[in-house]
Amino acid sequence: MNNMLHRLLTKLVFVLVIAIVFFNSAVFGTTEKDYTPDPAITARIAENPQIIHEKLTSSMNKLLNTPATLTIVITPYNEAGDKDCLEGRFKRVEVHTSRGQVENLFLHQADIEFEDVQLDTRKLLEEDKIDPVSMRNINMDVIIKETDMNSFLEAKSKSIKVSNPEVKLLPDTMELSGSTKYGMVKVEFWATGKLSVKDGKEIHFHANRMKVNRMTMPRSFVGMIIKKINPVLNLDKFPFKLNLSEIKITRGEMNFTSYRKGSR
Repeated sequence: MNNMLHRLLTKLVFVLVIAIVFFNSAVFGTTEKDYTPDPAITARIAENPQIIHEKLTSSMNKLLNTPATLTIVITPYNEAGDKDCLEGRFKRVEVHTSRGQVENLFLHQADIEFEDVQLDTRKLLEEDKIDPVSMRNINMDVIIKETDMNSFLEAKSKSIKVSNPEVKLLPDTMELSGSTKYGMVKVEFWATGKLSVKDGKEIHFHANRMKVNRMTMPRSFVGMIIKKINPVLNLDKFPFKLNLSEIKITRGEMNFTSYRKGSR
């Protein structure tokens, strides 16, 4: 039973944070490095300054599998088309999107902000890749709906060996249920509890109650299982840094916020 719950909870929390992880790896996973803008690319931008916005838009559309809405706002240090802009340096770049997909999971809403960022303009123009050379801070806010989480889990039910997996999001509470094999016997399970962030990199599940085949488990049994499960996800395992600041659960949706200090 311990292994079954461990697999389900690990998969579930991975689903909840995959959007943030994916953004960080694909969009702002770099650290400061030696970089000199390509003069040929700078000349292309000078001929058509709007190409930066166009390429950022096409890159995000690819990353999010053509979201329902996508707005990108670029704030220059001084004025549009100046030397900083031509070399990919901006005071702020904001990305606002809805109904984008990451690994077939719909993100109901995602808002991302780069502060004091310099982009690798060659990769942006020639590869449609957003690769920040340096930045001061990254702020992110992602909302995932309960219905989208459940659709994703249902599609993955065979791979996680859990039948009818279901998540219910209530104010400050998450419920998990489903059925799986425990040895040779098929069992139904149900648990309710909370998620919390520890040290900006670990996600812990805190169960208030747990039932197996509709039998309430004693607190000592629940504590034993939860101790083996936590942390359900440790972001040190990923090849890039992430700093989750808060997870909020309201009725029908979950809200992740992340803040990470950049390389400036």
